[in-house]
Amino acid sequence: MTKMSYKAILCSIIASAMLISCNNQPKGEELDTPTSGTIPFVIDEVIQPLAEELTISFVARYPKAHLIPRVAPEKDAALMLINDSARNGLLTRKLTKEEVAFFESKKFGLEQVLLASDAVAFVVNRNNTDSVFTKDQLRRILLGQDTLWSQISPGSTLGRIRVVFDNPGSSNIRYLSDTLLGKQPLSKSCFAVQTNQAVIEYVNEHPEAIGVVGLNWIGDKDSEADMSRRKMIVLAAVGDSLNTATTPHQSALALHTYPFCREVWFVKIGKRPGLGTGFASFAYSEVGQLIVQKAGLLAAKPAERRIELKVN
Repeated sequence: MTKMSYKAILCSIIASAMLISCNNQPKGEELDTPTSGTIPFVIDEVIQPLAEELTISFVARYPKAHLIPRVAPEKDAALMLINDSARNGLLTRKLTKEEVAFFESKKFGLEQVLLASDAVAFVVNRNNTDSVFTKDQLRRILLGQDTLWSQISPGSTLGRIRVVFDNPGSSNIRYLSDTLLGKQPLSKSCFAVQTNQAVIEYVNEHPEAIGVVGLNWIGDKDSEADMSRRKMIVLAAVGDSLNTATTPHQSALALHTYPFCREVWFVKIGKRPGLGTGFASFAYSEVGQLIVQKAGLLAAKPAERRIELKVN
């Protein structure tokens, strides 16, 4: 399904949800059920393609269900859950101890369901011959200790390295800060351009750039949009050493041979089993997990493959 198809369907979902909420839910607001009703749904922009696939499939199965998607960088998405702008969301992390304590102090119910494993991917321009890095090289680049391509590859004429992220509040930045940088600040050579799509477009146009994106944006081999983005860049391999470097893919996520793997969690606030419960159950079902696998990510509960052998 193309990106335009996603947008058309999601716009239809939003319009239907708004119409229902205006006409059928005055002050006596109707309660949603696991398969019907209307709820806002916050999505970390890093995993937007997966969220769209799951949402479209869920609504196709349950036409009375209306999920109003609100796409935001992780920092804003978490705040939307805290300030009750949404009670359901897809994030690339579990809630922190402080966030969990906040909801417990309010006597809110809280459910967190592991759905998948994603990865923070590094991408370079197609004309850049350097696409294999060690973790230490990337750490030095992100901290500004190595600023020239010639420091990575002697003889390179690409000049200064420019690192581009999707958003200042992105989960990509937060993840690398936590796991690679020891929470040290990024170099001034790092900057943000708002979305993962914009990162890929920037790298496509600038040979000296390294982009940081979610694997979910370039992992679905059956997606015209994903493959179009994939053709614009080269996916970098990363490892503890150059000899062990690998690109992020499902096998690397399963075996933990790629160093920057992370989890995808569905977060539901509230004790009552409503539409969020229904969506979480669907996403964790065999159908939902097949959608995760199709997106190029690692399913939390891989679907069984049954092979029937007939003996004559």
